[in-house]
Amino acid sequence: MKPTTKRLCALLCVLVLLITPLFSVPVGADEVDDKRAELDELKKEQEELQKEIDKLDESVESQQKKVNSLWAQVSNLGKQIDGYRAQISGLDKQIAEQEARIVELNEQIAAKEVELEGIMAKLKKRLRAIGKTGNQSLFQLFFNAESYEEYLIKSKIMETIADYDQGLIDKANAEKKAIEDNRAEVEAKKAETEEEKAELQTAKTTLDAQYQKYDDTYTAARNTQIALEKKLGTYEKKMQQVQKAEEDLDREIAALLNGTPTTSTYGGKMYWPAPALTTISSPFGKRSMGWHGGVDLWCYGCLGKPIYAAASGTVIKAQSNHYSYGNFVMIDHGLDSKGRRIVTLYAHMRYTPMVTNGQAVTGGVTQLGVVGNTGNSFGAHLHFEVRVDNVRVDPIGNGYIVKPS
Repeated sequence: MKPTTKRLCALLCVLVLLITPLFSVPVGADEVDDKRAELDELKKEQEELQKEIDKLDESVESQQKKVNSLWAQVSNLGKQIDGYRAQISGLDKQIAEQEARIVELNEQIAAKEVELEGIMAKLKKRLRAIGKTGNQSLFQLFFNAESYEEYLIKSKIMETIADYDQGLIDKANAEKKAIEDNRAEVEAKKAETEEEKAELQTAKTTLDAQYQKYDDTYTAARNTQIALEKKLGTYEKKMQQVQKAEEDLDREIAALLNGTPTTSTYGGKMYWPAPALTTISSPFGKRSMGWHGGVDLWCYGCLGKPIYAAASGTVIKAQSNHYSYGNFVMIDHGLDSKGRRIVTLYAHMRYTPMVTNGQAVTGGVTQLGVVGNTGNSFGAHLHFEVRVDNVRVDPIGNGYIVKPS
């Protein structure tokens, strides 16, 4: 290679080295692109999250509609069952009246039989007396008579006596038959009433099964709704509504108690309010969802089990469809030995309470209703409270009720 050529090549190399930095890709450009891609991914993720939130909102709304629909069906079935229960109760009353009437008619029949026995005894006695005088027949009477006129008189007397005796017998028998016919009529009516009751009971049993099915479905849907609401942070808001409903009720009860002074005395003894429910599913005190002001009593298959007044007293509140307590009853038991007002509360009953405001109840005897799942409840149970001067206290810890062994 010529020297000139060598110098030209060297110059070109220097120029290339000087020019190259001006046109090369800046350092860190790949990193910027990566950040931009990451930002795009984050934006996409944000959009996806928003979609999920929107979807969740829609899910809560649709789940709420489902819960409302199921509750409407449960309530409707409950009202139908209430209707059947009322009809069956009425038929039970009719049957009891008919049974009492049958007993009364049986006593009347027995009395008529005694009356007939008395008539027959008198008749036999009279016949024996006639036999002793030899006047056993009209033929003998004819030969013993001194004249035909005497015969006619005596025969007429005998005929009259016989007709009278027969009349007594016929009358008693007719009266007895009338009573027996009346009894047969009442017994037939009782059989019809019992048949009608059996049909109603069958229909009620079918509805009970439907109610249980819908109640279970409603409970599952309600639990799903609560899980969705927790994700959106609305559960606490609902709990605040529950708390407000309870506080409003507390104020209402305080006003009730202040407005109705008591002169009765609490007897110092309470019965276990639901004998079939021996498990405490939630005790009194603090729990994950806040403060629990009573004890929850439960058993397997407890839906529909009877609830009784824990102690004697007067119903001061029997209400349906409370936001928190559902269908519930409150009883005023009067003042204890320390002058404190004792009140008990029975919540979440399945149907409308069986007692009314102002009704006197007897501890361990008067049925208030049956175990249900109404109000702020997540499964059939009895929520039981004891209030001392309208302050909720532990019913078991303070010895008001004792758990059955």
